[in-house]
Amino acid sequence: MTLSKPLAALIIPTVLGACAVLMPAPNESLTRGATIYAAECAACHGAAGDGAGAASLGLGMTPPDLTGLRARNDGVFPRAFVQRFVLGQLEKEDPDAAMPTFGTVGLEHAQSEGEVTASDMVALLDYMETLQR
Repeated sequence: MTLSKPLAALIIPTVLGACAVLMPAPNESLTRGATIYAAECAACHGAAGDGAGAASLGLGMTPPDLTGLRARNDGVFPRAFVQRFVLGQLEKEDPDAAMPTFGTVGLEHAQSEGEVTASDMVALLDYMETLQR
């Protein structure tokens, strides 16, 4: 079955438009992720993710450089690993490390009353992926 050009010209934009309505806009997720990162991560990890945040000076150690996560993982950003680490689902090498366990303490950006929602994590991971060099 072949669609005529006029019919295809009507159907294809309609179908694609319906898909766009069902999917969240990538920029919304990145904007939300940037907000969460700025509120929860940047003080220690730095605005650029390089571990040079102002609060890092008082930690006694340099926070990890988040910009090289993809490079250290064969060119693939390790979303699942980062999510588990942030939520405290992985054992830390140093149990006394300053990194909060956000799965326990929650987030302070207040849009979700402290709990870490799935959309918060997706947005944060989306944003962190943009920090990769």
